[in-house]
Amino acid sequence: MNIIFLEAVQIHGGARKSTIELAKRLNEEGHNSVIVDFWGNCSEFVEDVQNNKIPLKILKKNDTPIAIFNSRNPVKIFRNIILFLLDWMSLKKEFNAFQKTFSPDVVIINNIKTNSILRKGKGYKIAYFARGWFAYNSISLLKKLMFKYNSDYFIGVSQSTRQAIFTGGLAPLENIFVVPNAIDLAKVEQYKQKKDQKEESDPMVILHCGGFLPAKGQQMSLALAAKLKENHINFKMIFMGAVYDTPVSIKFLEKIKVEIGLSGLEDHIEILLNHKDPYSVFAQSDVLIHPSDTEGLPRVIMESLAFGMPAVANPVGGVTDYILHNFTGYIANHNDVNDYYDYLTKLYYNPDIYKFIADNAKSLIAKNYAKENQVEAFHKIFKKLGNA
Repeated sequence: MNIIFLEAVQIHGGARKSTIELAKRLNEEGHNSVIVDFWGNCSEFVEDVQNNKIPLKILKKNDTPIAIFNSRNPVKIFRNIILFLLDWMSLKKEFNAFQKTFSPDVVIINNIKTNSILRKGKGYKIAYFARGWFAYNSISLLKKLMFKYNSDYFIGVSQSTRQAIFTGGLAPLENIFVVPNAIDLAKVEQYKQKKDQKEESDPMVILHCGGFLPAKGQQMSLALAAKLKENHINFKMIFMGAVYDTPVSIKFLEKIKVEIGLSGLEDHIEILLNHKDPYSVFAQSDVLIHPSDTEGLPRVIMESLAFGMPAVANPVGGVTDYILHNFTGYIANHNDVNDYYDYLTKLYYNPDIYKFIADNAKSLIAKNYAKENQVEAFHKIFKKLGNA
């Protein structure tokens, strides 16, 4: 099967890494997958695609994609709209030329930008891959109409995402499939072997992994750190994530740094920005906290459980696909500092409970989220659509 993953990448995060891994796995299974990117302006993404030996087509090389509202000046906004429309027409023309030579059976998209240059009935199927939480009420009317009428079927990363798409009225259940995230367990084992032997005097290492945005919950984690310090828990907390090239992200990071200083937590909290080797951090951490406001099927939780690291998280999106309360981790009331504290100290003071949770977590991921499971799920979709 010929498969195009159509992207418009500006930041190389977990969802993009998952796309690259999936394309590679499908190619290893005998399919012909290619990644097509609008502008090729995210060098980290381009390098990752090339390092994984996946064919890459850049439609129109541009290091600075056009942002319509980068100014409040109406003249500049009008000018940006004209430039954007010219860029859009050029992208559409380049894609149409490429797809005629590649002859895709399916084009997989994940946002409205990529959807906008496609049109149903062109000889290929359009599949919208909802990797994040599908918050229907937050989607504009135009996007709803495009998703509904310019997609042949939907793919979600969790059953909760599937239900969100269905209840939003975008597609019948028979046109919505689930393909979970997957992880390379052999790579995890390589990193686990490098883990330092812990001493009794070593602190509990608590990892918060997420981009620096208010919705990712770093402020809750700061309050948790303050409570741990107040109660004389021996801990270290790591904030690992990307700072995005937006005023919101940059200002939020600075706010977090100021609050760390004001709370006297400099000796307890370490910030790791845009870390190139996150698994090296996972391997040295003990517990993951995930106080996020919205998720699809969060890759970071899957990775932490694979490392035998219990997770405490908000019950958002597909989190409960991974975390079975009191079995593979703990579900807290949304951003409830006391809940997070109680579950962390339960793990801190009870090694037997920690081992029970960690062993169950590893087993869950190994049996349900290995790469073979993901490929099998895609094959079922291809078969159902009559393309296998």
